[in-house]
Amino acid sequence: MKTTPKIIVGFLSLGLFAFADSSADQLQQAQNKLNECDYAGAACILDGVIRTTPDLAEGYFMRATVREKQRDSIGALVDYADAIKLNVSEPRYYFARGSLLARLDRYSEAVADLNNVVALRQVDYAGYQKRGEAQLGAGNFASAIGDFETAIKLNPKAIGAYFLRSQTLLSMDKTDAALASADEAIQLFPKSAAAFHERSKIKSALKDRENALADLDQTIHLAPDEAAYYKERAYLRAALGDGEGAQTDVEKYNLLVRANRSRPNLQLADSSR
Repeated sequence: MKTTPKIIVGFLSLGLFAFADSSADQLQQAQNKLNECDYAGAACILDGVIRTTPDLAEGYFMRATVREKQRDSIGALVDYADAIKLNVSEPRYYFARGSLLARLDRYSEAVADLNNVVALRQVDYAGYQKRGEAQLGAGNFASAIGDFETAIKLNPKAIGAYFLRSQTLLSMDKTDAALASADEAIQLFPKSAAAFHERSKIKSALKDRENALADLDQTIHLAPDEAAYYKERAYLRAALGDGEGAQTDVEKYNLLVRANRSRPNLQLADSSR
């Protein structure tokens, strides 16, 4: 049979589609490994994807995610850079790298990446909230407040933005505004243990320990199985001179974490800190 140019093009097209399908399948396999916390297995698959399709941005992005899980921040940043170089219009890549840079205390670089997220995805609250976190870390409090306000406007249910706004206001020594922000979060999310916990932390910072304890009591009422809250309340009770209550919380904390040996037992002496 004579092979015409049209047939050759057809064969090439089929081959390219098969190649793309193969890469997509491998990316899904890597994602499955990632979901199973088999990071070495995911990395091995992604190494192969990148070897066979070096221009596939998603391969680098996924491998960067795996490297973060493996605590290889430098390797992750290299892969994020390659992903962005191949696809400069994907906000997920900037968001992930900006988040990592913020965790590494490289706040100005994080803000630069998150500026791109906001530019590419203007109606998504998450970019503003994450940029606000980076601004907060950098000490740019006014800019952080602006981002948190925008995040709340775009998504009034973004509870984390309320907490971050409260923390920023407290850092600015605007204690009344910080408490008002925490009060607003509780009004909007009255069944949120985290909302009461956030206000408790603010009151503790202001040395208003009795009211902080009342909020922490409500926190534990709403989330009775969260060990960390009992540990925190033990410290508060000890500071208020309630040794018996502190001991009760210590015992409850140890009971809840006994199955998780990665957390050490809490001793009553520790709760006096």
